[in-house]
Formats: sequence, C-alpha cells, structure tokens
Amino acid sequence: MSAFLDVQTKVWTLLNFSISIMKLSISIAELATQIGAELEGSPKEDLPIVGIASLSLASAQEVSFFTNGAKYREELANTRAAAVIIASKNRRFCKVPMLVMDNPYLGYARAATLFNPPRPKKPGIHPTAWVSPDALLDASVSVGPQAVIEASAKMGRNVSIGPGCVVDYGVEIGDNCQLMANVTLCAGTRLGQRVIIHPGTVIGSDGFGNANDGGKWVKVPQLGGVLIGDDVEIGANTTIDKGALEDTVIGDGVRLDNQIQIGEGTPTL
Repeated sequence: MSAFLDVQTKVWTLLNFSISIMKLSISIAELATQIGAELEGSPKEDLPIVGIASLSLASAQEVSFFTNGAKYREELANTRAAAVIIASKNRRFCKVPMLVMDNPYLGYARAATLFNPPRPKKPGIHPTAWVSPDALLDASVSVGPQAVIEASAKMGRNVSIGPGCVVDYGVEIGDNCQLMANVTLCAGTRLGQRVIIHPGTVIGSDGFGNANDGGKWVKVPQLGGVLIGDDVEIGANTTIDKGALEDTVIGDGVRLDNQIQIGEGTPTL
C-alpha cells in the first residue's frame, strides 16, 4: 500500500508542476484590448509580449507602467520596455510605445493577472489527505496533501484546498474558493464565492469570552459563527473569531492584510 501511495503522490506532483513551466505570450495589440488601453507610438501590433516588469528592468518584450511618481520619470525616460501603461497626461514623458488609459495601476493589475494566472489544480483528493465520508464535495474540488475535511463539510465547484488545511465539521465553502496552505476553518464558518485565504489563517476560533466568578475565570461558550461574503481575500496568519451570540460577518469584496486579528463582536466589515 505504501508503494502505491508513493506512486500516487509522485503522479499528483508531476501533474500539478507541469503547467508551471508554460510561458504566456500575447501580442501587444491584444494586450491593449485585454487591459482596456489605447495603443500609441507606432509599435508592431503583432509584437509578442511575454511579461511585465519595472521600468528599469523591463526588456524589449515586456511592458511596464507609470503612474504619477515624479521620482520615476528618469526611469521612464530611459526604459527599454516594449511599451508603458500610462495615463494620457503623462504621455509627454515617455519615449517608447504606450498603452494609454485613465488608470494605469488598474492596467498593471490586469496585465499582471494575464501573465501570472492562478495555477490550475487537478481535481481530486491527495492520497495523504483525509476526507470524511459524510463530507459533500463537488467532483471538481482539489484537496492537497495532509488536509483534513470533517463530516458535513460542503464544498462547491472548483474549490482548492491547500496542503495541511483543516475544514471543520459543517463548514460551507462556495464556488471557486481557494485555501492556501495550513488554513483552518472552524465549525460554524461559511464562505461565499471566489474567496481567497492565504497561509496560516484561522477563521471561526473562539472569541475571548470569560466571566469572573469570585476571582476565577469561567469560559463563555461562543455560539455564533463566521460568515465571509463573496470576492473576499484574507491575508496570511490572520485570525477571525466567531461571534459570541451572532455571526461575525465579513462583507462582499473585503480585503484583509496579513496578521490581522478580528475579534468577536466586531461590526460587519
């Protein structure tokens, strides 16, 4: 049995690693369309672009971006980038082809996403993971090494559970959510759709509830849960406590940085 698991583990690793070596190339004209920019400066429209980099390091097949930082104007003047994502008001400072749009930083975000798409996960359960027979997982779910999925947990389509994660009893996870390594979702936690949670985060642990009984502390049971809305991203090693009586609620579209503590009773974010 152990030899079989070793083979299964190797196959899983190769299938997931193989796509990481692929490199995307897109014409500069198509890039302009994808990020919502106007192409100016007479470049070859079929010029292949392979990535995005800083003004000082970008090559002739990479694009860069410029916002309003005066200290970067010298780098802009000397850049070797194939084109620069830039606002119309700053065109006079640029000597190379331009991808002109009102919000260059948004253009940068869109271009960076194109050249660095999330690595697809192969659906299936890693042989070293444990999934309760009472858990309900869509066939498209990916569960990584050493993960634990408890009874009555529910997962929608295209959910990715990273290595070492713990999904406790009855936790609900919506479509297209991604848990990075070592995330813990405690009982009473519900995730909306397209939620990203970075490594080491704990959601739904007990809040700090204690009653004083003549100098001795009596733990107060935490009866609420945690409700996470759609399109939320939570940074690494962040903790969100369950509510004492009602749910702790993180609304749609919220972004939380690393190492944040959200205690029970926090107003809806």
